[in-house]
Amino acid sequence: MILLIPTLYAETHMAEVSLQYRETVATGGATGIWYLLIPVVAIAIGVVIYKFVNRPPPIVNTPQGMLHEICRVHRIGTAGRVLLDRIAEEAELEHPATMLLGVTQFEAAVNKAGARIKYDRRQNATLGMLRRRIFA
Repeated sequence: MILLIPTLYAETHMAEVSLQYRETVATGGATGIWYLLIPVVAIAIGVVIYKFVNRPPPIVNTPQGMLHEICRVHRIGTAGRVLLDRIAEEAELEHPATMLLGVTQFEAAVNKAGARIKYDRRQNATLGMLRRRIFA
C-alpha cells in the first residue's frame, strides 16, 4: 500500500536561492504581430493566385472569341459558355455570336442543335438561365 502513494519531491533551482543566478528574460511585443501578419499574408497570396488562375481569357478577334466576350459581359459562367459553344458547334453556325442577336436566332440554334443533342435537366436549367440573362 505504501508503494501506491505518490511521493512528492521538492525541487529547488539556483535562481530561487541566490540573486546572482537570476535569469533575465526579455519580453518582446513583436512576436504577437507575427500571429496576425502571417495569416493575412497567406490569405493575400491565396487571393492573388485565385485571381491569376481565374482571369478571363484574352479577347481574340475570332467568332469564338466574340461569343466568349459576350458571355463575359453578360456574366455567364463556365457551364453556360460551354453549353453555348456546344450549341453553336452542333448547329453548325459560322459565327456563334449571331445566335445571341435575338430570341428567334437563339431558339433556332437551340432547336437545330437539339436534333443532335438530347438536353438533360441540368442543360435545360442552364438554357433557362441563359434566356433570362441575355434576353430579359
